[in-house]
Formats: sequence, C-alpha cells, structure tokens
Amino acid sequence: MIKQPKNGKYHPPEPAPGPLSPEQATREAVAAVFRDLGLIVQALADRAKEGSHLHAKLLFDFAGISAASLPPEPEAERPSLARLFMEKLDQMAEETAAAEDERPVE
Repeated sequence: MIKQPKNGKYHPPEPAPGPLSPEQATREAVAAVFRDLGLIVQALADRAKEGSHLHAKLLFDFAGISAASLPPEPEAERPSLARLFMEKLDQMAEETAAAEDERPVE
C-alpha cells in the first residue's frame, strides 16, 4: 500500500535513473572534471614533482606548453665543423713540432 501525504496530494517516487546516453555521460564527466579541476591539477603537479615524467608531460600538454612553444635559448655562435677540424689540426701540428724540438739531436 502506498502512503498518501496528509494534504491529500500524491507524489509518486521518482523513477530510478536508467542508463545514461553517451551525450549525458560525457556532459556529467566533463562537469565532474571541471568541478574538481584545481584538485586534479594539484595532484598531477604533486606526482610530477615526485619525478613522474608522465604526469609532468600531461600537465605540459594540458597547459599547451611544448618545446616548440618555448622561446629559443640564446646560444653563443657555434663554430662550424670545418673550423673545429682546422683548429684540431693546428693543435696537433703544434704538439708535433713541440715534441720534435724536445728530442735530443743525434
């Protein structure tokens, strides 16, 4: 037997929620993420600080930070490979000449 309220109006119980449609499930998931976004980001940051590169990568991706988006670091002018090779040859020639000068004359 269903109990009627004393004021005479009947209010049937709300039906149990059925399965959600994919759209409803997505909306609820997005709402839950945004509701707790600060806590989620803080938890990811804490794990990243502990050394988890996966959590760090996720945070950087979420923030839109990538190596390509960072300003280039100022670099000193790099010498060309040819210049380095020539300097090494000069150094070797000087060392060879110095070693020949140190040998006793026979």
